[in-house]
Amino acid sequence: MIDYERLNEAYERRGFYALQLEVGDVCRQKCSYCYMNALEEPKNTLSDEQITAILHDAKRLGIVAIEWLGGEPLLRDSIFEHLRLAKRLGLRNNIWTGGLPLADEAVMEQTIALADPGLISVHVSTVNPELYERLHPGASRNDLFTILSCVSEILAKGYPASQMLNSVTFTGLQPAEDLIETIDYFEHEFGIKTSLNVYHTYLRPGTLPGKLQEFIPSPEAVAKVYARYTEQWGGRELPMNCVNKQYCSANLAVLCDGSVTPCATIREKDAPTIHRQSLYEIAMSRRDHLIFAPFRERSNLPADCQTCRLTHICFGCRSRSYAAGQGIYGKDPRCYRHRQA
Repeated sequence: MIDYERLNEAYERRGFYALQLEVGDVCRQKCSYCYMNALEEPKNTLSDEQITAILHDAKRLGIVAIEWLGGEPLLRDSIFEHLRLAKRLGLRNNIWTGGLPLADEAVMEQTIALADPGLISVHVSTVNPELYERLHPGASRNDLFTILSCVSEILAKGYPASQMLNSVTFTGLQPAEDLIETIDYFEHEFGIKTSLNVYHTYLRPGTLPGKLQEFIPSPEAVAKVYARYTEQWGGRELPMNCVNKQYCSANLAVLCDGSVTPCATIREKDAPTIHRQSLYEIAMSRRDHLIFAPFRERSNLPADCQTCRLTHICFGCRSRSYAAGQGIYGKDPRCYRHRQA
């Protein structure tokens, strides 16, 4: 799903490979741990005209893939118009959906047509109905069955399992064994691999500090999940990022409020905005910040990272550092390997 030749080329020239584009703030899945909950009032401010301009700037920047995010991107009325434009521009459409809108046959058909040869990713953090309801307060276990049914139908229509993912977030709200069961289910039932994120420490403003702790998985639980996750991807050790450091360094994001940041899960309050400058202008003037330029030197990594055997592919999750109040260049607080050193 990632064109590694083009990704590595973008990384080497200090350029950009992917654009994460939030096109809305609405979602029906009600995930209690979602980073969108960190906003006082999530509000989509991107007009259709601005999204069109962003896509043209992405092409000008040499970007290969658009990661369509929300909220739920498929709830935007004009989403397929934008997907069609991206495809005409030669950009790859990677669609990150919770999965519920795919129950509409017309939405599913257009998603399949406009994503190919890119990615369709759904979000199912557990296949346990009772736990699903606890992770999604106010939602029904029927939502889980709906998403699983949609995945089955997409595959039945001929979309390749190799171009699908189940994107999960691992929190302290579920045991490691449950997430491993979910990874197993998607692999054995559908032939679909899992994309793993470990909780980013974001909660809705006003949440009591003590409440945060229950969302944070233990290092032992993270290590157990990563053992199964590593096995799924061929047995090689994986970075603590949801992707490798080359991807993180060659990515930038436009949030639904117009902010331009290095990653959609880095919610910088003082970020420049496309309401004042074009994406191209911001990318050019803020390149070093957006590509984490200091981390190209091992000596600038956090102390524990400098001696890690995985520095060729990993510098920890910059978002988890930022969300934990350590800035984007701090130590990844969820990295279990620090505890094993």
